[in-house]
Amino acid sequence: MTMVFYEAEKLHVSVDGVEIADLLEFKISPKGDQDSVKPIKDWTGKTTAYSKKADTDCEGSIKVNAHSESVTFLMQLAASKKQVQVVMVAETEGAKITKISADNCVFFYPEASPETESFALEFKFIGTDFKVE
Repeated sequence: MTMVFYEAEKLHVSVDGVEIADLLEFKISPKGDQDSVKPIKDWTGKTTAYSKKADTDCEGSIKVNAHSESVTFLMQLAASKKQVQVVMVAETEGAKITKISADNCVFFYPEASPETESFALEFKFIGTDFKVE
C-alpha cells in the first residue's frame, strides 16, 4: 500500500469521538503487514500459492502541541488503557485516502520532543480492525 501524507491542518483526528486540537502529526500503519502473507510450497520447494492472514492490527501515534487542550484527554486514556476508536478524515480535494480508522486502540504515555518552534508530546497507540477508505 502506498502511504499518503497530508498537512496536519487538513486532517481531522478523533479519538473516542473527541476531535484532537493542535494536531502536529498523525501516523498510522498496519502492524506486521509483511508477516500476513506466507508462501505455500509443494514437495519440490516451488511456491504454488500464498496463504493470506487477515491481520488488521495497527500501530500509530498522535503528536500534539504540549499546550493543547487535548493533552489531558490523551493522558487520561494512557492512564486508563481504555480501548477507543481512532478516526482520521482528510479534507484534501482529490485525496486518495479520505478516511482511516482503527478500533480497540490503547494509548501509552507520551514521549516529549523539544522542537524549535514548540514543545510537542507524542502519544503512541496500538489497535485492531485497521481500515482505509
